Amino acid sequence: MKKMMMMLIMATVALTASAQNTLRETGAFTLQPKVGIGLGHISGSYDGDFDPKFRAGFVGGLEGECYAAPWLGIALGVNYAQQGWKMKSKSLNTTLTNKLDYLNIPLVANFYVARGLALKAGVQLGILLKAKTEDVDVKDICKSTAFAIPIGISYEFYNVVLDFRYNIGASKVNKEGDAQRGDLLQLTVGYKFEL
Repeated sequence: MKKMMMMLIMATVALTASAQNTLRETGAFTLQPKVGIGLGHISGSYDGDFDPKFRAGFVGGLEGECYAAPWLGIALGVNYAQQGWKMKSKSLNTTLTNKLDYLNIPLVANFYVARGLALKAGVQLGILLKAKTEDVDVKDICKSTAFAIPIGISYEFYNVVLDFRYNIGASKVNKEGDAQRGDLLQLTVGYKFEL
C-alpha cells in the first residue's frame, strides 16, 4: 500500500511539474493548429425594422507564436471564419441570414499573466471570401477587406490551448449605406508544437 501511495504521489508531482512548464524561453517559437466555433453579430447602424441575432459558424486555422520574453508572445495567424449575422424583420416577421466568410489574419500580443494564462490584444485583417444573404450573392456590395481588434484570454494545459476572443469590427462591411460592422465571438481549441 505504501509503494502504491508513493507511486501515486510521484506521478502527481510529475504531472503537476509538466503542467506548470508552459512558460517558454525568449526566442522560442510554437505552431498551433486550432478549430472552434464563432458567433457572428452586427454592430453599428442599421434599419430599425431589423432585430439582429447571432449566426454560428466554423472557425479554424494555424497560428505561429514567437516569444519576445517568457511573459510576452507575438502571434501571427491565418484563420478561416464563417461570420455574418441574422436579421429578423419586425414588420415582415421573417429572418434573413447574412453569411460572410473571411480569411482572417490576426497579429496578437499574448501577455502571460500566470503560467498558461494569457491576455490577448491585437489587430486583424479579414479578406472576404464569400458573401450571401440567404442564397443571393452580395459580394459585389461588400468591402473586400475588413479590419478588427481582437481581444481575449487563453489557457494552456499540456500544450492544449483553449482560446476565447472577441473580434471587434473596426470597418464597415458594406461599400455604401449603413455603417454596419461585423463582430465575432470565437472559442477555439488548439495544440501547440514547439519548434
